[in-house]
Amino acid sequence: MANSVGGFLPGDALLEANGETPEQIAAHRHPFYAPVATFGSDYVLEPVAYGLKFAGSFSGGTLLKTDFSTKLQAAGINATAYAAKLPGGQTSVIILNKDAAADVDVELDFGRGISGAVETEKLHAPALDSREAHITTSRKADSPKQGKCSVTVPSRDRFAADADLRR
Repeated sequence: MANSVGGFLPGDALLEANGETPEQIAAHRHPFYAPVATFGSDYVLEPVAYGLKFAGSFSGGTLLKTDFSTKLQAAGINATAYAAKLPGGQTSVIILNKDAAADVDVELDFGRGISGAVETEKLHAPALDSREAHITTSRKADSPKQGKCSVTVPSRDRFAADADLRR
């Protein structure tokens, strides 16, 4: 990452201020909220890169007005949800479970008379402040039952569903 911004990252000054030597700074991972970090000669995706990739499921879409977040927060769960209509007609839903302890159980209602497939992705991390993350995609597409699909988003996870639905 430092190579793309003139060989120096602002975060390096923080390390230097903490007394680290130039050798220690060079060997230190350089995330500083960058999507890619360097560790020696290796380039490593940082959690923010996975978050950007995950948010890309809304690319080109139009956000839909929903009350998901209000309902989740009213239930005492620290979670946020968004939905978007994608250019190809699919509906994409992202649920961000920011709660360290509680899972989020949600029933997505796409409307009666809807059929099609729902494919899911989960962004996993060992902790909310984790330095690592992974995205897993479901191998099997689920079909909504009477336009509804139930999902559980474990604590510390993020969930996205792309629904290719039709009436």
